[in-house]
Amino acid sequence: MVAKRKFILVIGILALFIALNVQATDIHGNFALEGFGSFMNENPTWSGTLTGGTLSPGTFWMKVDASGWPSDNPGTPENERWDYIFSNYFTYDDTEGAECWDAFFPNTDLGDSWLEWRFYMDNGDVVGGTSARFIVSVQDLNANGIMEDSEYQNKVCSGTLIAWINFGVGTYEGFCGTGGFSGQLTVTNQTTMEEKLYVPGPYWATGTMTLTDVGCSTPTESMSWGAIKSLCK
Repeated sequence: MVAKRKFILVIGILALFIALNVQATDIHGNFALEGFGSFMNENPTWSGTLTGGTLSPGTFWMKVDASGWPSDNPGTPENERWDYIFSNYFTYDDTEGAECWDAFFPNTDLGDSWLEWRFYMDNGDVVGGTSARFIVSVQDLNANGIMEDSEYQNKVCSGTLIAWINFGVGTYEGFCGTGGFSGQLTVTNQTTMEEKLYVPGPYWATGTMTLTDVGCSTPTESMSWGAIKSLCK
């Protein structure tokens, strides 16, 4: 019996040793993309093409949680949806010489969920997850504190990406990680306020992604734990 217990103890220690010495496999990728979408759509989703980098070629989509946003009433002169977005997401920075508006998505104070995104590569690989931060910046070119159409037309944007293990397919099955990007968000149709999301570029992909196969969890696990904590407050 004593020998059996010693054997079990040795096996347990060996298993712990192996677990603590697992060598992670890391993948450092990059991407460029170009797609179209609009905050005015009922489900604002930018979708298009992965145009460069190791996470290409392929397609992508990125979706903003607009479940609490009003729709525009075509029978009124104002745009209720845009007014809501401007009031709840944009803040003005009056720093002299660098006046601008910054919009931060999601606004968790309003109950927004994190943004969702997916990269579908032509070879069948998939990476996807959520984003806790998507920033849109509009420069106040004349520093008058009024956002004009010409100023909103050409904006810059940036964001962070979290890749979850349960969305990885193919090469990325079992991987999770983080990434980021910066680019341009340009109005291409003033009537519908459709915009082009562009992260440069085909020859020098500026979006980045670092993935690993160790220490991964699923968004369901994290959200469930968050929900449990909120019930205990």
